[in-house]
Amino acid sequence: MNQIILAACFLLFSEALLSQSKNNFITYDQKEIVLQNARIIDVVKGKVLEGYSILISNGKIKAIEQTGKLLVPADVHVIDMNGKTILPGLVMLHEHMNYNTGAGVWQFHPVSFPKLFLAAGVTTLRTAGGENPMYDLNLKRRIDKGEATGPRMFVTGPMFNDVSGGFLGDFIISNYEEGRKATAFWAEKGCTSFKVYSDISREALRGVIDEAHARGLTITGHLGKMSCTEAANLGIDNIEHSFGSCSSDLNLAWDSTWNVNPEQKAVKDLIRILIAKNIVLTATPFADNNFGNVSLFDYLSTDERKRIEEYLKDPPPFLPKEVNERQLRPLEKLFIKSGGRVVLGADAADLGMLPGFQNHNAIVTMVKAGWSPLEVIKMATIDGATFLKVEHESGSIDVGKNADLLIVSGKPDQTIEDIRNVEIVFRNGIGYNSKALRARTKGLVGRY
Repeated sequence: MNQIILAACFLLFSEALLSQSKNNFITYDQKEIVLQNARIIDVVKGKVLEGYSILISNGKIKAIEQTGKLLVPADVHVIDMNGKTILPGLVMLHEHMNYNTGAGVWQFHPVSFPKLFLAAGVTTLRTAGGENPMYDLNLKRRIDKGEATGPRMFVTGPMFNDVSGGFLGDFIISNYEEGRKATAFWAEKGCTSFKVYSDISREALRGVIDEAHARGLTITGHLGKMSCTEAANLGIDNIEHSFGSCSSDLNLAWDSTWNVNPEQKAVKDLIRILIAKNIVLTATPFADNNFGNVSLFDYLSTDERKRIEEYLKDPPPFLPKEVNERQLRPLEKLFIKSGGRVVLGADAADLGMLPGFQNHNAIVTMVKAGWSPLEVIKMATIDGATFLKVEHESGSIDVGKNADLLIVSGKPDQTIEDIRNVEIVFRNGIGYNSKALRARTKGLVGRY
């Protein structure tokens, strides 16, 4: 009897953590809202509309007009946007709802991570594999039903790998039939994409690809032993960490210091095959200064803070080398110039790197590498939505689309750092207070 009572109390506690009285985070929830006199970033045309207003009605964008020309309904709630810029909600494609707290094991974070993503303006995301996708799938269902606060989620299956893979939570598939059966199982549970890891075999990947494509679903890969060329020829759709997964194609050792020339034949041959096979690359920019950002330590649990402080004294050898990371950006530029597509993700799941904050870091890092702010904002919005095949619903600010909007103070199209100045995030027409969302997550990363 006592066990039943304890189980019931735990269930109620879990439900309360996930819901956490959404009214504490919501600033605007009116049926109709006008965002008046704003700067609006048009990511499709690559320009900024000055002095425009948006009418939101029943969670959708109903009208966009110059301020003064918009017909404002009687009794509508009007919000002054003077000095503010409105962007589409971010659509990011390498995200996790779990966090590595040591020993190669990933801990699910259903309370803190969804709020941190939403607080940064990430209104749509694709997970990039997890130890138990049922966690992600059930969290997605709760968010979709309004029982939890967070972005719209597209869930990737488990971490498909061979037995020699490095994580304890890898889902082992060793041959074609195992690949097909595992993919079918998770597709029927609700996963819409699948990810293979560094030690996957050729036959196992072929099984995953055949089953996923038969169902109209996509496959991505964090590759290692298998080259990107081989995976492309087998039919993979997407490659994570962009050219960082293609070290074998370029004869680079993962743990060495690279010296890659974008003009070398191996690079051009690789780009040619990736574009011919219509492969999309997911860039996950990392820089040394993203690791152990002490200004974010308040978000960590006591134990996790101690762990990261120890890492700062003696950084782990598996951290990506910044000198290598910088060499990926020219390859991505050449890939895009040649007709390829690049989308963006943060991969914030360890080492004190936090969802939302790391998404902004990724955007800023790409601009520092030479892209214009508008080019990178496009990658992080409509390009991501197009890859997920939801560009008719989100990814840009257009009449008829979901009112998924990111409101910042400043001009991120001119000064990309302003994208960090998030004030309000609209998801399906509901306006969430960014600071309130973040405040509720302090001390939780490393716990849940």
